[in-house]
Amino acid sequence: MNEMSVTRQAIFISHATPEDNAFVRWLGAKLTALGYEVWADLFVLHGGSDWARKLEDALRHRSLKMLLVCTPDGLEKQGVRNEVEIATAVGKSISDPEFIIPLRLAAFDAPFRIAHLQYIDFARGWSQGFIELSELLSANPAIPRTGAGNALEAWLEDQTRGATRLIARDEYLMSNWLPFKSFPETLYYCEPPFGFDIARFHMRDLAAYPLVPYRNGALTFVSPNAAGEVRPGVPAGVVGAIPLARFLADGWPEQGIESYVARRHFSDLGNQAFDLSMHRMEMSGMVNSRGRRTWWADIRRAPKTKVSFDWKHAKGSRQIMGQSEKRKVFWHYGLNAQVRDFPKPHLRLAPRLLFSTNGMDVIDDPKKAHRLRRSFAASWRNARWRDMLLAYLWWVSGGTDEIVFPVSPTESLVASLPPYTPRARFGVSESGDAEADEDDPDIDYGDWNEEEGDGNEESP
Repeated sequence: MNEMSVTRQAIFISHATPEDNAFVRWLGAKLTALGYEVWADLFVLHGGSDWARKLEDALRHRSLKMLLVCTPDGLEKQGVRNEVEIATAVGKSISDPEFIIPLRLAAFDAPFRIAHLQYIDFARGWSQGFIELSELLSANPAIPRTGAGNALEAWLEDQTRGATRLIARDEYLMSNWLPFKSFPETLYYCEPPFGFDIARFHMRDLAAYPLVPYRNGALTFVSPNAAGEVRPGVPAGVVGAIPLARFLADGWPEQGIESYVARRHFSDLGNQAFDLSMHRMEMSGMVNSRGRRTWWADIRRAPKTKVSFDWKHAKGSRQIMGQSEKRKVFWHYGLNAQVRDFPKPHLRLAPRLLFSTNGMDVIDDPKKAHRLRRSFAASWRNARWRDMLLAYLWWVSGGTDEIVFPVSPTESLVASLPPYTPRARFGVSESGDAEADEDDPDIDYGDWNEEEGDGNEESP
């Protein structure tokens, strides 16, 4: 007992999945504030640590209790099962049949070693579970409290050890916004001649230019040509015209269009312009349930090697399509775009990962696509998504500083490249900088394949 009180005074928190990190940090802070010594990999293991040895030593020789975070995914991890085996042996050696305390975060099937143990339910609420846990611990006089103040200070020190430090230096942050650098000057309201099929007039065509059906005509940047047509076989006359800047600021009172409706119509026209441009580039489009298209390149169109990009403040290379031999699928990086007018007109890009079995036909089963997306991208960091966006834009723009979206035979919406890059006056110290995507490096299996982890790797 004396050995337990002197050498065993830590509460060991066992968990496996990164999704549980927030809970472990929260629980560790609460227990430390109560005066307990808490041991968890998040607090004491850092880069270069022999984490397996330190973890095992803490569990075997320093722990009075093990709190086992129980989720279906976590309990399937071999690392957690190993810790349960060690903890079972420790419990026997110190004659504590309740050495392991399961914490239920979600419904789970209990492994044999803990099937007989009563769990504490955190699924109904973290605070509710913590009350029950703290009462259980406080009722055990063998678990010492080192003093809340000193313990909390030590915990905070552990939390910040090895963390990045802010320093005064410029750091550039890449957004997913493309600012517009130029616009068409004039918007037209056109109507067909009497008796012309209005449904045909309102028809949107990927081979034509943007239009928004309105009343008996359409809003468009196209004025009728010499033959009086807005597109082949579709005659029209101009009923009204307005400078685009005035339309966005004040609406079009003469046509009964308020300013907020005008901005919505402009977004619609801009979205169509993006879609039309991608279609002209022979990209493939997948339509979601809201009618928005994600544009991606199939095996005939996509570059088969990494795309190198070189913009100011942004250099690197990434694939935008690859093949997984293990899963027998191709993956495709795609983009959806939405025009927004606030705070200034811009094109907002949203990435999406798509999959096909033959490099051409996208898997449209939502459940299967979701499973593949989690398997491929669960460990992808922001740096990877950023670089894939930049590689995609470099490729479709031909490496220029703009991308042009025609809206009529003579007018275009022109967006600046690279995306809007705000500058921060503070950065992090070099010693704390992590390499981009260090958990998911590019591993080249030839020029074409880029095999990824399945998102189920063990967490130390």
